[in-house]
Amino acid sequence: MMSKLADLVILGTTGRQATRFLAAHPERSREWTVALAARSKEKLQKSTSEPPPPQDIPLVTLDVTDEEAVNELVKQTKVFLNTAGPYIKLGVPVVKACVRNGVHYVDLAGDAHFIQHLIRECHYNATKTGSVVVNACAFYSVPSDICVFVANKALKSKDKTLQVASSTSAVTLSGIMSSGTLETMILVRTLPEAIQRDMAQQYCLSPVSQRTIVGGGGFTADNNRFVVHRSWGLPEQDAMGNRSSLGKREARCGPSLIYNEFLETGGTLSALMVSVGVAFFWWSLAFAPVSAAVFDYELPGGIPISDSPVPLALQETSAWRRRRLESGNFKIVNVTTSAPTAAYPNGVKVTTTFSGKGDPGYLLSPTFMAECGLVLLDRDSLPELAKRGGVLTPATAGGNALLVGMLSSSASKKTKGSICSAK
Repeated sequence: MMSKLADLVILGTTGRQATRFLAAHPERSREWTVALAARSKEKLQKSTSEPPPPQDIPLVTLDVTDEEAVNELVKQTKVFLNTAGPYIKLGVPVVKACVRNGVHYVDLAGDAHFIQHLIRECHYNATKTGSVVVNACAFYSVPSDICVFVANKALKSKDKTLQVASSTSAVTLSGIMSSGTLETMILVRTLPEAIQRDMAQQYCLSPVSQRTIVGGGGFTADNNRFVVHRSWGLPEQDAMGNRSSLGKREARCGPSLIYNEFLETGGTLSALMVSVGVAFFWWSLAFAPVSAAVFDYELPGGIPISDSPVPLALQETSAWRRRRLESGNFKIVNVTTSAPTAAYPNGVKVTTTFSGKGDPGYLLSPTFMAECGLVLLDRDSLPELAKRGGVLTPATAGGNALLVGMLSSSASKKTKGSICSAK
């Protein structure tokens, strides 16, 4: 039998912050171990430069295009955390190896096309091997997903018959758009029109669909809707299959959920400018000269986006960059309203706030991913859906255990739900 390298293996230089978080975790070594992998010695050297990780963290190189090498490394861990993108190009072999070997997989992917592909190719097999695949474990999806999860719990604690009708999130953030996000946007924009139309469907990742709602949003609003709708659709699919238990009934939001999200701005004019700006930027990425110019743009310090997966983050020699990253933040305020009932004819409203301190993309996203990975180590704490395996979401894979981890983590300044009657 092959010896274990570590309980958690982190692949990619963007995972450097996740490695830091796990290296400093009080349960490391006593409860679990972690290793760091990169696609080349050069990338590994970048990810282990100042400050270097503790000496007891193994360092390995992995060519993700070498199926045999990927398979052998996956066999030596319990949870594989992948930050090496673009995922649609490099992630599929890693996910398939994890599913084949019953190993859990976590990444930062917000690319609906990639997740759709995994659902088609890996979901069924993952339910047979017990592998849990969790995408979108980044700042742009975890808070949205967890807020709806918290709101549903609050409704059920007030009255178990209450069902979610609508949920809307307002997002404010300050940070640096990561090169990985830019690269994914460019790749998605160059996909065939038919695939882009399919990805425009709000329930494209959910096994259950319903009527849609039209609204404005920021760069990540659509991806967050996809994730939240899958979190809604998976328990609904169970209900349609008559798989009934108390845990599953409480996990259900209800037969109809409409989720919307927008970027909060200072006023009507700024909101209009943001909407037009986002639309124009997205439209312009379809033109090769524009996407090439964005991808070759030199960040401060003369580092092209295309050459640096962590262009501004975690470089201790640049104090202003560190201050800029540490001054980043985000806040999401979610208002969820239940469907009217005889007892509550106007419905019940839940307001949930989730905020974090630090650059959302480069500091908080890897930490959220690490929290998701830690949760998967304890099978007994997982929701019933996760115990079966499959391509899931942060909320359906982690449930209460992920919420507890977020509450206790210094990465999340606050995860708080409050409840009041709707007026």
